[in-house]
Amino acid sequence: MNFETHKNYFLAAVIIVGLYGIVVPTLVSKDELALATAPTSDAMLIPDVPDHYKLSGWDEDPLWFLSSGVSPVETDDSSPLEPMVANVSADLLSQERARIVSELNSRREGLRRWVGGEIDRTEQKIEALDSRIESILPSLTPALRNNITTNNHDKVVRMIYPVVQLRGNGTVGSGVVLSCEFAGEQHWKTWIVTAYHVVEEVRDLTSEEVVIRELRFFDPEHGRLDEVVYDGFEVASLPESDLSLIRVDRATAWPYTAIVAAESVCNSLSVFEPVYAVGCPLGNQPLPTLGQISSQYKPVGGEIYWMVNAPTYFGNSGGGIFRAKDSQLIGISSMIYTYGKRSPMVVPHMGLFVPFQTVRSWLRREGFAYLIRNPQIGPVPASDSSGNTGNGVSGSF
Repeated sequence: MNFETHKNYFLAAVIIVGLYGIVVPTLVSKDELALATAPTSDAMLIPDVPDHYKLSGWDEDPLWFLSSGVSPVETDDSSPLEPMVANVSADLLSQERARIVSELNSRREGLRRWVGGEIDRTEQKIEALDSRIESILPSLTPALRNNITTNNHDKVVRMIYPVVQLRGNGTVGSGVVLSCEFAGEQHWKTWIVTAYHVVEEVRDLTSEEVVIRELRFFDPEHGRLDEVVYDGFEVASLPESDLSLIRVDRATAWPYTAIVAAESVCNSLSVFEPVYAVGCPLGNQPLPTLGQISSQYKPVGGEIYWMVNAPTYFGNSGGGIFRAKDSQLIGISSMIYTYGKRSPMVVPHMGLFVPFQTVRSWLRREGFAYLIRNPQIGPVPASDSSGNTGNGVSGSF
């Protein structure tokens, strides 16, 4: 090992001492230190290390050369070298610390820019997702709300609870609740669509207003019609289509409203579509019967009715026709076929109903289209009448 290599090792050791705070014991004399820092000479060689200074190797003592037997070297510099070594070490340490701090700051700024960029990109993704959700919510809400009925309880809630019974003058009919809106403290307006001929048969004939004095809602807790009787006021009517709109004022909201089929659903209906007819035949509580749409064209008095083969009877008039698939309201029961002049017989599997597209158009013209935009209440019962006119279509369903 030549002197130049010896000197380099010494300087490396000084840096290590400065960086890690290692206190190096003074194992060499000033003369030896002077030799280590003296001018380099290619011909100068380091003397052999005395046996008592020899160590097992570099791995055991990285600073072995500081304690090696270096021969004294004459020097004119009599000042100690410790301050110079300390200054060199301090300068190198200061430079190294400055480099490390600079690198850390650079990396910190880079990391800060990267994190900021990621945050901006994430915010943009969230905003895009929010916009997408908002754009599809209008289409998802009806789909979720009108989800396919999965059990019998859902059918009861959607088709039985919304049906009401109208009674008066010895006859009975049905109606379907379309909506219930808040009108003030302890005042809720409940809106019911029914058949016009039902209202004419059960109305209070002593009143100048068109009022039904006995209107009952279904009591879900007891599974029967409620004992509480309400007044129903006719707000609008369409005699030629056998339609009437009734308002009932309640102190509490009625939570069961019919789910009205969308226009696209109504337009897609066809013969053989499974349906339920729900009403109050012969004064009973709301009863469902299962059948199909059997015809979409039956002219009566200039109006077009649809026909169902679900069994219906007197008292079903004004009740609802619901699509079996999802319990959506697709029509209002109107009339039934009878046979015979002297003693007419009911043909229960030939019932006529007003398709809901006709109901929808009428409500729009009357300014009540909002009642079916977000339906919250359900169907209502129909009317019972024994009066008949022989063969053909009966005045009561």
